[in-house]
Parts: sequence; C-alpha cells; structure tokens
Amino acid sequence: MENGDGVVRIALTGAVDAVLAPRLDGAVADVIAAQPADVRLDLGEVDFLGSHGMAFLVRVQHAARAAGRGAGIDAVSRHALIALRVAGLEHYVQV
Repeated sequence: MENGDGVVRIALTGAVDAVLAPRLDGAVADVIAAQPADVRLDLGEVDFLGSHGMAFLVRVQHAARAAGRGAGIDAVSRHALIALRVAGLEHYVQV
C-alpha cells in the first residue's frame, strides 16, 4: 500500500481469497485512517478473486464513500474482471 499525493494506492497480486482476509481487513483500517485520501486499487496482477477479495473491494468503497472520498480501480486482470462481472460488482466498484 502506498500513500501519496492525496491518494492511497493498493496493489493486489495473485490469489485474493480467504488466506489474505486478515491482511485485507488491515488494509481497510489503513484506508479509513488515511483520510482525506482517495483510494485507487490495482488488480492487474490478480489471478483469482474470491468472495473475500470482493468483500474487501466493497468495504473499501463503503469506507471511502462514508468519508466523502472517491475509490476506484485503475487496472484489472481478466480473471478479476470476470469474477466481478459474475458477482454483479463491475459497476459498483467502478471498473
């Protein structure tokens, strides 16, 4: 995670699933603490996006919006995009 220029950037790689859940929860807490920064996510290197990963994306969106900030995805892998489309989250997380 990188914080600069009023933007928090989070890059996820590999499998984003239950194994990463505790670290993802910590990242949400970091996003909330980084006020007033916007949040940009990089999913370009994600090869599996499970339900825990999708829940993380939703929590980041909620945290940013609740703080009056923006959140969105700058890069998304084909695997992550398919998972988001199947779950109906493609537009919600601003892909």
